[in-house]
Amino acid sequence: MLNQARFFNCEGCFSAFWVTAILGVVATLWLVPVDRQVMADDPPGFVFKGANQNMNIEVEGKLAGFKQGMLLVTREDGVEVTVKPPEDALGFDFQAPIEGSFLQRGMMVRFNGNFNKAGIATDPIDALTAFLPLTEKLAKKKSDEFVPGIYPGEKKSNLPDGVSNYKVVGKLMGWDATGLVAVQAGRRPLRVQLAEKATMNLRLNQLNLAQQGDTVTITGTYRLPDDTKVVAKTIAVTTDRVQTGATTGTSTNSRHKRAKRSDVETGDKE
Repeated sequence: MLNQARFFNCEGCFSAFWVTAILGVVATLWLVPVDRQVMADDPPGFVFKGANQNMNIEVEGKLAGFKQGMLLVTREDGVEVTVKPPEDALGFDFQAPIEGSFLQRGMMVRFNGNFNKAGIATDPIDALTAFLPLTEKLAKKKSDEFVPGIYPGEKKSNLPDGVSNYKVVGKLMGWDATGLVAVQAGRRPLRVQLAEKATMNLRLNQLNLAQQGDTVTITGTYRLPDDTKVVAKTIAVTTDRVQTGATTGTSTNSRHKRAKRSDVETGDKE
């Protein structure tokens, strides 16, 4: 009787073990397809494959406006994109043509020109850009664009011996009706002659003058699958509104006028 009782007791343990094991297998087989179904039913933005990854993007369109610190841009396909601005001012680039009446003494300007070893310009300047200074920390990141001085310019093989191209960054000291411009490039005063059809532009690292309808180009990232929400690395805005001394815009068909000042101040020479 004792052995028989032990047998039945062990048989009960054996049965309990297999019942538990079978239930475990069944539960596993039941849960797997359910889990797959849940994954299949998830919105595309939450699917593992490629989801929530930052993708590079370039957006071209028109400025639609500003809302709660964000830019609204209408893409070429008509879709509106919300854009988070860049982290610092270097990420912004507003460009517009200017008339001579826009220039003021003390403004920062930059241009490329050909100079001989004596520092005299050998050719008229084809283009001049006015800009606003940045903080010292940001300016040092792009010294040849924001820090006053003379920097190596374009490499040209057709220049005479002793003549090189340089980029000049400095403070506008004066100009006259003939297009003669005086600039203080760091410690070096320079005089250059603007070409008859020289272009003058304004470039700002801010969007204060941007208006609805201006052309916008954005580089940045978006998170799959929604490419209508972009985190911008750079925002470039261009307009054909000519900036004048009265801060009013005119058509680009207007010819750029030179300032009618006759007092060209160059400062002390080295």
